[in-house]
Amino acid sequence: MFASIFIPYFPVQAIVRSEPDLLGKRVAVVDGDPPLLKVISANRAAFASGIELGMAKLKVEHFFDASIRRRSSAQEMAAHAALLDCASSFSPRVEDTAADTVVVDLEGLERLFGSHHEIAAQIDDQTILVGLQPNVAIASNPDAAIHAARGFEGILVIPSGTERQRLSGLPLHVLSSDPDLLETFHRWGVHTFGAFADLPASKISERLGQAGVRLHKLARGAGARPIDPYKESLRFEEVMELEHAISMLEPLN
Repeated sequence: MFASIFIPYFPVQAIVRSEPDLLGKRVAVVDGDPPLLKVISANRAAFASGIELGMAKLKVEHFFDASIRRRSSAQEMAAHAALLDCASSFSPRVEDTAADTVVVDLEGLERLFGSHHEIAAQIDDQTILVGLQPNVAIASNPDAAIHAARGFEGILVIPSGTERQRLSGLPLHVLSSDPDLLETFHRWGVHTFGAFADLPASKISERLGQAGVRLHKLARGAGARPIDPYKESLRFEEVMELEHAISMLEPLN
């Protein structure tokens, strides 16, 4: 079994993690070249108020009580590092899937942490402690866990053999972010994992090739691949004891 940890609205959460005063507020994150700054992420409260992806910063400023922040690569890197540290505290086999997503191999962890539901709850608690609000999903294969974490809120444990049924209601943008492919699905009248999974595999192969066949398999929750374990890069440091303290770096050159 595998657990996926997904951080919704990751650019927003990375900033809120450093600015706790923003908790509970409408937050929009903008990026681009001034003055053409546009919204690239926002939290649920901001979206509910009418803020949209791609909206110009000048327009967002007209929304009452909306907090606007520039995207911060440094804060996103720090949040991602915290996410990896959190996952690695449970298992040495962790896949660094994306900036907002990691996968943990749960083999053997039941002896240490209890049932899969108990493991999911502990992962959730630990992720919250590092300042991130996650979705946690457990499934029999990494991709089913990833899609469940990205598609369902909170904690979800999918019993082995029920992946197709449990994922069937998810919208297809969880499966692929390719706009051309999503437009093709829309023209076909196919909008969910279940509707896509019900199509004949042979027809999918004819129209979408092997890439489509792979997605068709994932829509059925039938993916079966090993994870690619994350390995922290080695850092070499040297320490020197000095007789006297120094106030500038120049003397060391």
